[in-house]
Amino acid sequence: MLLLAGVAVVALTGCELKDDGDNLVNGKALFVEDCSQCHTLARAGAQGVVGPNLDEAWQRSEKDGLGRSTYEGVVHRQILQPNRGAQNDPETGKPLPVMPANIVTGEDAQDVAAYVAFAAARPGDDQGRLADAGGGKPEGTAEAKGGTLSIPVGVGLAYKFADAEAPAGQLTIESVNDQPTEHNIAVDGGGVDEKGDVVTGGGTSSIDVDLKPGEYSFYCSVDGHRAAGMEGKLTVK
Repeated sequence: MLLLAGVAVVALTGCELKDDGDNLVNGKALFVEDCSQCHTLARAGAQGVVGPNLDEAWQRSEKDGLGRSTYEGVVHRQILQPNRGAQNDPETGKPLPVMPANIVTGEDAQDVAAYVAFAAARPGDDQGRLADAGGGKPEGTAEAKGGTLSIPVGVGLAYKFADAEAPAGQLTIESVNDQPTEHNIAVDGGGVDEKGDVVTGGGTSSIDVDLKPGEYSFYCSVDGHRAAGMEGKLTVK
């Protein structure tokens, strides 16, 4: 999801979205699932670098005198009309990425917009039920079994596991990606540099490697994903 590619271009003059029924918990969960791959939003733990940084976008909007309700309206409008305000790369002249149409719709779109407006550049952490919404943080250690190490893609820009362990020797590393966003599995370190095919929608990215004892990194090699934190440590014994 790519939002706010030039807030000044699409700012809603005098138009504020107000809905007392907004569900921030649902909005955060959907944002983490569908938007965090592309955007940075600190409260949601999102570190995407493909689309605009939503914390910075709000700070610019605030300096321009916009309130959070107006910012919510801008986000909602861009979700519903993702091509509105589309821009070209100033260096190449090629169109910049635009988020897919209908990534969220109806009340879900309003909930996402409401959460972004609530969370953008707001100090502190989410509390209560909102703190638990979305999940997405990698946890635990993936362990190789029968010569195969499985490290599935999790929620947002993350694998399900924080790190991994495997015995030395021949190893197949695979990563199932149920997201619509492209991901793969790659490994480097100790003279090894292997990248699996990029896959989406239930596809499996895999690589075959011969590893010596030591520490390696597994990561997603899609542009911007590793920099946004989609990586972990692989210990080979």
